[in-house]
Amino acid sequence: MTADPFAPLRGGRALVTGGLGFIGANLCRFLVRSLGCRVTALDDLSNSSIDAARDIENVEVVVGDVRDTKLVAPLAHSHPWVFHLACRTILTSADDPESDLTVNALSTLRLLEILRHATSPRAGRFVYASSTSIYGNCRHIPADELDPPGILNHYAGTKLLGEHYTTLYHTAYGVATVALRYSNVYGPGQSSRHPYCGVVGKFLDAARAGRPLVVHGDGEQTRDYTHVDDVVEATALAAAAPHAVGEVFNVGTGVETSVNTLAHEVSALHGGAARIEYVDRRDVDNIRRRALSAEKMRVRLGWVPRVRLREGLRQTVDWRPHGAHGAHGKVAPQPARV
Repeated sequence: MTADPFAPLRGGRALVTGGLGFIGANLCRFLVRSLGCRVTALDDLSNSSIDAARDIENVEVVVGDVRDTKLVAPLAHSHPWVFHLACRTILTSADDPESDLTVNALSTLRLLEILRHATSPRAGRFVYASSTSIYGNCRHIPADELDPPGILNHYAGTKLLGEHYTTLYHTAYGVATVALRYSNVYGPGQSSRHPYCGVVGKFLDAARAGRPLVVHGDGEQTRDYTHVDDVVEATALAAAAPHAVGEVFNVGTGVETSVNTLAHEVSALHGGAARIEYVDRRDVDNIRRRALSAEKMRVRLGWVPRVRLREGLRQTVDWRPHGAHGAHGKVAPQPARV
């Protein structure tokens, strides 16, 4: 019988910062429903809604700021498994670089300091959500973890700094850490109502509403779109696998997809009726090609992405008409300093 790769994580206590965001809420569902974990979601609601947890049974919600050490310390101490997903978005980071630094990097340092000084040995892990943005314009396609970084914006810089902290605290202090470089995550649960949602959410929302799909630039720029179910599985595997400690892993499909191809796929799912409109590129549109090699994840953890883009888009289209999350789960919001 094949060993259970999630066995160390099953039934454990897990803290998910940014736990009401798109990826965070999906991770909370998986931890609760598939692994029987007792989960606390910490979120300041700046990029999310408390409704995201209303269909997650027995999740505890703490509304507060991940930078608040007095709030976070007891949570980190009481949850052996810490998934640090809270961050500022790439589009907001340039407008407020100091907030970007403190949320994306300083909060990571503070959490690691808390874990470093834990009074009892920890059996869990600190999982840090990094980003494909750290590669900038990839030198190789698909890029692997040995490719050099190419920092082109504040968000990429602070995400890479957070990675360096995880490596430092493992090497110097023995904290069990792992960092994951997520690539253009999409799928059910991604709110198109938020102004900073990804291009997949924006395209699907526009197509459903009969608006044109707005493409910045010529549309030939490529990305590696990764389904949220695959990302969640990779995250849990990285938390549970003993030989993942101290490592950095790409989480992507290795497949380049142009924005034009994405737009045509979305249009096809809506009967081919969606019109594509081209506008000038933005300052943040400075990456021409990007795709990530997940070979290290495959070899070390046995993870491979399962959801192809067309199937993933169909799943996301099928989810969207149902609107907001249901309200059958138990949520215990706790007032906290924000």
